[in-house]
Amino acid sequence: MDGANLTENACKLLLNSSVDKDFVYYFTKSSDFIDQAGINTRVAAQPKLALERLKTITLRIPPLPEQKRIVAILDEAFTGIDVAVANAKKNLANARELFESYLNAVFTQKGDGWVEKKLGDADLIQIVDGDRGVNYPKKADFSNEGFCLFLNTKNVRPDGFNFESTMFITKEKDRALRKGKLKHHDVLLTTRGTIGNIALYDDSVDFDEIRINSGMLIFRPNERIILSEYLFEIFRSGIMKSQIDQFVSGAAQPQLPIKTLVNFSIPVPTKLADQKKIVVRLHKLSTETKRLEVIYQKKLTALAELKQSILQKAFAGKLTARPEKALDEAVA
Repeated sequence: MDGANLTENACKLLLNSSVDKDFVYYFTKSSDFIDQAGINTRVAAQPKLALERLKTITLRIPPLPEQKRIVAILDEAFTGIDVAVANAKKNLANARELFESYLNAVFTQKGDGWVEKKLGDADLIQIVDGDRGVNYPKKADFSNEGFCLFLNTKNVRPDGFNFESTMFITKEKDRALRKGKLKHHDVLLTTRGTIGNIALYDDSVDFDEIRINSGMLIFRPNERIILSEYLFEIFRSGIMKSQIDQFVSGAAQPQLPIKTLVNFSIPVPTKLADQKKIVVRLHKLSTETKRLEVIYQKKLTALAELKQSILQKAFAGKLTARPEKALDEAVA
């Protein structure tokens, strides 16, 4: 890096011979440094650390031999943790890939009695747009509580609903809107901005009054021909994703208009009993996949916490030896 120039968004620390650079580097990864710096990446869209704030951060520096001893312990411990993190991420990816592979195989290895249907087949599915007229809610119309849940992009994820963040409109505002009201067994698809996220409005959803926003569409299946649960599984399969990738329009603001969607093809078993069997198999595998995901995510969280615990001890002068037990459990 000799001769490199820094931008206004970077600075360098010039250390004297009594300070080990790796010791300082590890300190910048610690919660002590982050707390003193006042960095909160979860709140700020673009976190910043002013140079004047950086100068106020304090660090207790032991003699150089002790710094090197601590660095050696951290190097060994973090190498083991990084291996465990990589393995957990690989296992997490493998679990998801296994489900995706099985999901796609179900719909590509079609059996007897399957037919190709268009999403625009009015006898199969009714496509309902949201109300985008003069009565569409403005920012002032939303509240944390209310009569009708008004969905935002955070509520519809790649494989279902997420209600950690919600906003509502009043009964009067709901009644002023014409289209876009959900009914049970509807399937949702995001069609603007983030395209292809899906959700099924089934009995597991606690809200009785729900409306979509302008970046979503409702697919209302004729359940005498196609089950809503089967349509949901088709929508999260590679068959749907490949067609979306092929026809998405608009670079700055990607969109998937109805006039394009109506030409999408999906395979449908003519017997509802066959659709039900597929749904049951996929639900069982999906449940097991999510169980594994929870396990691996917890492991990743525990490994991140272990790193911080070790760093805290290191810069509090309490790291007397390699953290054998905790590290061995993490790598296992």
